[in-house]
Amino acid sequence: MHNQLNIAPVLHRFQIKPFDKVYAGQVSVLFHCAVHAIDGRHYSSAQLNAWSSQPRSAKYWELRLTRTQAWVMLDFNPSKPLASPFCCGFINLETEYFQRGYIDSLYIHPDYQGQGFARQLLWHAKQWAKSRKYPELRVDASYYSRPLFEQEGFELLYKSYQPKSGQMLPGFHMRLSLL
Repeated sequence: MHNQLNIAPVLHRFQIKPFDKVYAGQVSVLFHCAVHAIDGRHYSSAQLNAWSSQPRSAKYWELRLTRTQAWVMLDFNPSKPLASPFCCGFINLETEYFQRGYIDSLYIHPDYQGQGFARQLLWHAKQWAKSRKYPELRVDASYYSRPLFEQEGFELLYKSYQPKSGQMLPGFHMRLSLL
């Protein structure tokens, strides 16, 4: 008799789910770790510390992500098992009229970078926005994320600067037409 290989757990290991406040604490640590994993070629240590000096409270992230449309990438089989799945990435879109379609955040935990998770989260957000007839997506991409957005068809509109805690963080204001 044949033993069948069960690949279902592998296929379902990583899943994109709508943000739930239960993941707010993990998002806080993920954001901080992702910012400080950025190499120093384009951002000084002072700029990285202004971007994230320490993980913010879970309540901060709960409020920030529940006022937008947000999704998390979950690992249901992390190397260090937890009581709940591990949040290894997240994205959120502004939904208010003036900011509608603005990608506020797209971050992947450093241990999970380079595996296509940012692209999957971006695709998911793009499909959601298209289904709601958003005309475009916009983002202020970092030096680190700019190549991903360019590969996904975003066009550079202008170089941007975001003031944070006395530092100016350079970036790139980009747009993708969804029409």
